[in-house]
Amino acid sequence: MASNAAKRSIIGAAMFCTLWLISASGPPMSSLGFTTFAPQKSSGSSSLGPQMNSTVAALIPYTAAVVYMLTTLPQSRPKETIFRSLSLLQTNVPWRHQWPVLLFHAGLYDSGDNQMTFLHTLRNYTVEYNLSSEATEALLERIEFVYLQHDVPEGIPHNTKEYKPVWREFWPSYHHMCAFFSHKIFHHPRVRDLTYYFRLGDDSYIRKPACFDPFEYMHINDKSFAFRVQDMDQGSVTAGMWSFVSDYAQRYPEVENRLRSNRWSWAPNRLLPGYGTDVGFPGYGGDFEIVRPARFQTPEVTAFLEELASEPERFYYSRWGDAPLRRATVYMFLNVTEEVHQMCEFEYASEGTTNYPLCECAPLPRLT
Repeated sequence: MASNAAKRSIIGAAMFCTLWLISASGPPMSSLGFTTFAPQKSSGSSSLGPQMNSTVAALIPYTAAVVYMLTTLPQSRPKETIFRSLSLLQTNVPWRHQWPVLLFHAGLYDSGDNQMTFLHTLRNYTVEYNLSSEATEALLERIEFVYLQHDVPEGIPHNTKEYKPVWREFWPSYHHMCAFFSHKIFHHPRVRDLTYYFRLGDDSYIRKPACFDPFEYMHINDKSFAFRVQDMDQGSVTAGMWSFVSDYAQRYPEVENRLRSNRWSWAPNRLLPGYGTDVGFPGYGGDFEIVRPARFQTPEVTAFLEELASEPERFYYSRWGDAPLRRATVYMFLNVTEEVHQMCEFEYASEGTTNYPLCECAPLPRLT
C-alpha cells in the first residue's frame, strides 16, 4: 500500500510539471481536477482580501495532505479512535481533491500484513459511519503509511529514574511527538514540499458536515496557518519558555516589532530575573491545525527553530509542547491578522471534550 501511494505522489508531481507546459493550449485546467485562481502575492505579504478573483484565468496549483501521528515507539499501537477520526474526516469534509492521508508510525506498519489489518479494520468502521462504498474506497486509497524514526538525542539519559523528566510516565513517546511537530515536520521529506498540511490528532473528530474544503479555504484566502482551539499549557511544562522567547525577541528587533504589531501579550514582570517561572503559556490546540510549511522554512524562522532545538532538554526534560511553541512562532514571524484563521466553521471535538463554539460557515464560491 505504501509503495502504491509513493507512486501516486511521483505521478502527481509529474502531472503538475506537465500541466504548466500544456495550460496555454491544452484543455481547460478545471477539467483535469485543478482549480483556477488569480495570482497570489508571495507568502507573508498582505492578504488578497476575502477571496482571490477567480475570473482571472491563472492556474495556481497546490499540493496538500492530512497528517496523523499514530505511534512514536516501535512497540506502540495506535488508539482505536483513529478509525472513527478517519471515517468522520472522509464523510464530513467536502474534499475537492482526495489528498493523501499520511499516517506517521515508528515501525509497526512496515509490515504489509499490519497495513492490511489496519485497512481492513478501517473498512469495518466506515460501515458504522454509513460511508458509501465509493467514499470508503476513496479513503482507503488516500492512506499512506510513513515510517518515522524517533531517537532520544545524544546526551539525554535513558534512565528516567535518575533523569526524572517532566511527564516521566509518558517519556519519551510524548516528548518525541512534541519535538517533531515543533520544528522537525517542516523539513520532513514527505511534508516539506507540500503547500499545506492538515494535522489532526488520532482522537480528533469532525463531527458534522462542513461547508467547504479546508485546503481550498486556505488557498483562496491566502492563509498560512489555521487553528480550531486556543488553550494554555500549564507552567509545569513550560519552564523557561517565557524567558527563551523574550530573550530571542530582545536580540532581534524585527521579532520584537512583529510581536508588538500582532498584539502579543507577555507574562507579567518581563524584565525581572526568573521571568515567567511557573506561568502558563498560551498555545494553539495541536490536534487541529492547517499549516503552509513554506512560511516556517524561511531563514528567519529556521534560525529560531534551530536555536530552539539546540537544547533538546527543552523537549526531553522540561516537556515543552508544540502547541505553545507554534503560537509563539506564529506571533514572532507571521502577520496574524492577514495570515491566520481560526477555523471555527468546523464542528470539532476530541475524545473527552465537548464541541467547541461554532461560527457561521459560508460556502466557498464555485470555481471553474
